[in-house]
Amino acid sequence: TKPLTYPSLVSVVEFISFGRRKQLYAKCPTIRKLEERLPYHFERVEIKTVDPGYIILKFDNFSIGSYHDKANKISLGCSENWVERSTGTSLYEATEKFALYNLSRPGTVVKTLETKYTPTCILNCIPMAIEKLIVYNNEEHTWIRTSRPVENLETDFIIRHDTIKYAKHVTVTRPPHLPIRIHTDILSEWNCESITIERKLTDMEVVDYCRRVSKRTDRPIGSVFKSGLSGYSTGLFQMLSRELNTRKIVFFGGLIQSVTIRINKSTELNVYKMEPGICVKVEKNCN
Repeated sequence: TKPLTYPSLVSVVEFISFGRRKQLYAKCPTIRKLEERLPYHFERVEIKTVDPGYIILKFDNFSIGSYHDKANKISLGCSENWVERSTGTSLYEATEKFALYNLSRPGTVVKTLETKYTPTCILNCIPMAIEKLIVYNNEEHTWIRTSRPVENLETDFIIRHDTIKYAKHVTVTRPPHLPIRIHTDILSEWNCESITIERKLTDMEVVDYCRRVSKRTDRPIGSVFKSGLSGYSTGLFQMLSRELNTRKIVFFGGLIQSVTIRINKSTELNVYKMEPGICVKVEKNCN
């Protein structure tokens, strides 16, 4: 068979799995320089700080960690095959360096990245293209930078950060026994196509969110906010009508099903009853 042309070799090396690339790197010295400059294309990356001295790191089917409590030794695994390497440094430092080195390739794309208590070293990586980002227990200053808006983002905190503000679809979720602190001032600043809060908001929180969004003329048309509602929608619509001078739309037995809040001549904010909660949508003013 004919050997691969250089452009074909570049394509093959760039798009094979991370673990296979590392195997080729170890066995084929002739491709090492090429491998070192090509970006990665990950299906899934997991980065979690378990305790101050231990990071869990997974790149697709490739894992790095310490599984035998041996000092200054790190375990590298791919498809259940594990090897140990001496590091000369702590496990935490070795894992940090490995993550920083491999995630700082220009052009790297990650389909799903999940992080919990993100280690600070990751913040030094160059911005990556991430399609789905799952972030838990992160403070505002420990968010990963991205090179383009995230398609789907899931988090357990409502904070000010451009990664959330410009993501296309955001879901705020947390285990049922843990509260989510609702910041309507921050929520109203997000420019997402859709925001879903997996909690019940009070009437006052919904009214305050609507009041703030109705003052924004730059909110994308078609953008949607969804959440549960702690009270009855009738009470919410009455409060919206009283506080924001809304226009009511009545259906089914005289019950209010939605209200409209004017933003400007061309756009309006519509609040719909949506069991078991509400839906707030920015739409064109058809009148």
